[in-house]
Amino acid sequence: MNGPIGRRASSAVCVADCIADSAGGITFDITGDARPDAVLVLRRRGGRAAAAAAGDGADDEVRLPLTGAGKSRLRAVLPSTVELAEGHWDVRTGVSGEQPVRPGVRDVRALVDRIPGAGRVAARVPYPTGDGRLAVRSWVRAPHAEAGTVRCEQDTTTVEGVLYGAELGQDAQAEARLRGGDRTHRVAVTGRGEVFTFTLPYGPLAAKPVEERQWWDLWLLPTRDAAGIRISRILDDVWDKRGIYVYPGHGADGWLAAPCYTGDNDFCVRLDPAPATDPAR
Repeated sequence: MNGPIGRRASSAVCVADCIADSAGGITFDITGDARPDAVLVLRRRGGRAAAAAAGDGADDEVRLPLTGAGKSRLRAVLPSTVELAEGHWDVRTGVSGEQPVRPGVRDVRALVDRIPGAGRVAARVPYPTGDGRLAVRSWVRAPHAEAGTVRCEQDTTTVEGVLYGAELGQDAQAEARLRGGDRTHRVAVTGRGEVFTFTLPYGPLAAKPVEERQWWDLWLLPTRDAAGIRISRILDDVWDKRGIYVYPGHGADGWLAAPCYTGDNDFCVRLDPAPATDPAR
């Protein structure tokens, strides 16, 4: 259970306690200066531009009715059946959604180690923004490769995970793709059915001189010729894993490598130039 953080959003006079369920629904209990005729509005950050960039064509606003839920409390429910496209959704209230909402208690225990049902994988996590307001992070993946245990050795990383919405073939592979470049490196995947494991050596990623930071995004190919499935970790209560899941790095001549997560909870390997040594030492 997570409490509120941040007090800088002084203009937000409404507070929302949230309860997330394992199916993807969220209940919002609102206290504060909310009008009886108000609604709860979820707006996708970036609006139409975000929808165009994602290519999903989904709505960028969801309006939920507020109903009485006890003394000085209003309630809105986001059912799991309501479409919420992938992205960040800011939570507001008012007649037209003009009033921001501050996060109260966030009960997200049901999201820990969640096992999704059949069909596409949808995950939603309410969270506090940097300026102390309430938002919801939504993911929609079909199929989805969920990263699990990560083991870091001296010059490799081994990733175990579960594949949803597809099955592994005998020639399944994992592929590291250099972001913004045309280099890739593939390794064999072991496992059967839904569970997969692969070991990625860092050396091939650093085959060329590492002169600036590189990001190698990791994809799962259920068969050799299949389209890649982005490897991510979204089936828990952590909306941004960058500062939570920190793995040890390994250095060699001219480079340093470490597995990590992006701000979207996608798994990757970060490759940096090795710090210059002091010749006086």
